[in-house]
Amino acid sequence: MKRVLLALWMPAVAAAEPRPLFDGMSLRGWAHEGAATFRAAGGVLRTDGKAHEGNWLRSENEFEDFRLRFEYKLDQWAEAAVFLRAPRTARPHHAGVTIFLGHDFHKKPSPWTTGAVAGALAPQKWPGESWGVWHAMEAELRGSRLRVKIDGSLVQETDLDAIPATAARLRRGYIGFADQGYGWEIRKVEIEDFGSPMKFVDLLASGTLDGWQRRGESGQWRLRDGVLEGADGHSILYAPQVFDDFEFTACVRSHGRTNSGVFVRGQPAGAWRGFEIQIYSPVDAVYPTGSIYGKVRSSYDADLEGKWFLLQIRVVGNRVDVWLDGRHIAGYGGLSGDESKAGRIGFQIHLEKTRVEFRDVRVRPIPQPAAGSGL
Repeated sequence: MKRVLLALWMPAVAAAEPRPLFDGMSLRGWAHEGAATFRAAGGVLRTDGKAHEGNWLRSENEFEDFRLRFEYKLDQWAEAAVFLRAPRTARPHHAGVTIFLGHDFHKKPSPWTTGAVAGALAPQKWPGESWGVWHAMEAELRGSRLRVKIDGSLVQETDLDAIPATAARLRRGYIGFADQGYGWEIRKVEIEDFGSPMKFVDLLASGTLDGWQRRGESGQWRLRDGVLEGADGHSILYAPQVFDDFEFTACVRSHGRTNSGVFVRGQPAGAWRGFEIQIYSPVDAVYPTGSIYGKVRSSYDADLEGKWFLLQIRVVGNRVDVWLDGRHIAGYGGLSGDESKAGRIGFQIHLEKTRVEFRDVRVRPIPQPAAGSGL
């Protein structure tokens, strides 16, 4: 794996004062995803590791650029992780930035030892086998630049965009601690928030469907508590904004083996609906979830029915790429005609007695290259 070291670490544009994320006594400011397996007492967050995958504790607020500090202590044989810029899904490990923490009895750096970007990038330095003692961790993210220290030693300093395995990681999300079946403790959690320099369009921010347009008469659509739900019918609901090149992210959950999708560069009226990124739970379907309908079948083979998952779509010129829970599962470079023109994003329901939900729906427009730039 090629590592890109940073010759210059840019300072924050404005000073940020550290503030506590954990009050030492309660879970105020935190929320569980999955089972509630963390508890707070005596200045410590603790899980005894009695849960399974999909259980983690997250901050109530999202962050983009920040410096996070905390101390942690592992039980013997423990595996743990801290999530940075994580989505609200059952499996955030490969969508945001996950720093692995473990007992590390293998005694050498790997993508699954302490300080690693889990599954993607080994630490520059192995902190050493350790459990039952407190360690200090500092993690800093500014744009695509990541820096991690453990007990004062630099273990990661890299540009995530320069590494194929991490180039599509989220730029905004939650901070979280994973329950991976082992006991561990966290204390003295604080953050310096450097703000949100990237420009995202939150499609559900208004809390209403004013300005949205519907294609097809059947089906029910509603927006409530930040969740867009389509149910029981056949229609596409288009957001009002027009986008050319962009990155799209949304957490999605389907129920009842629904047939749904996200339509891209479409129009509410006329012959052109847009091209579709499929949402369809059966893994043996012709075009299962994440497929570019009619063009490329998704390589994802897990049943996502009833689970929140992260869908990412990147459209630039005549190319579209799709990720599910941070894994690239489809790509196509032959868009033409209306497929390559600016349009609107639509959300589909396509079956009776089923429903689909979307939340945290965001779009980041990608600027067109300036004339004469040669790009």
